Amino acid sequence: MHHAQRLVPIAFLLVAGPVWAQPPLEPDGKWRGSISAGASLASGNTDATSLNIGANAGRATAMDRLNFNLTGLYGTKDEDGERSETAKLLRMGGKYDRDITDRMFGFGSLDLEHDKLQELNLRGVAAAGLGRHIIKNDRTVFDLFSGLAYNHERFTEETRNSAELLLGEESNHKISDTTSLHQRLAIYPNLTDSGEYRIQFDAGLTTSITRKIELKITLSNRYMSNPQPGVKKSDTLLLTNIGYRFGD
Repeated sequence: MHHAQRLVPIAFLLVAGPVWAQPPLEPDGKWRGSISAGASLASGNTDATSLNIGANAGRATAMDRLNFNLTGLYGTKDEDGERSETAKLLRMGGKYDRDITDRMFGFGSLDLEHDKLQELNLRGVAAAGLGRHIIKNDRTVFDLFSGLAYNHERFTEETRNSAELLLGEESNHKISDTTSLHQRLAIYPNLTDSGEYRIQFDAGLTTSITRKIELKITLSNRYMSNPQPGVKKSDTLLLTNIGYRFGD
């Protein structure tokens, strides 16, 4: 006899969100950010649980910006008495950029990633380059940027080191006094192994429920042209979380 499957979403006031998915920072030199989390439980023919946690924090002045982020995802399922992991992911990173002129800026970043299901023990990417503010006002910031990156990848069966070109765009939109949208697209053509490339896309919609509590909807996609044998090229995450905002 088949049992009805029940899905129970649980939101924790802790942490989550993809890389850079946070509201625009006020250029006043104060630290701001949020911590949030989400979880789900399913029971029936398949018993499954998942938990995602993360955090972001940033500081901005009229001349520069510094951001840090953390995202974690873990899930398991129990089917016919056999338990297996459905997700085991950790991403963290930091980015600093500084205006050279009113429109031009330089940046540097470091990102770390672990993804067991991709057989990725560690990916470390250091990047630096230049960008241009195409739109920059109180409600919208839209940037184009390019640079060079060094990518160190340790998979279960092999280790890769490569130089990459970095091409991308990023924007922050203040839709209303309580809602903001952020998105970032980065393309990494491989300069060491010609013809291979990676693509990263992150987007986040944040809306305030109270002064300190916010709702987040985040979308994250990672594409790799040359994954490990038997591993899919594309991974997508869609998360909904409740968060706690800190800072003024």
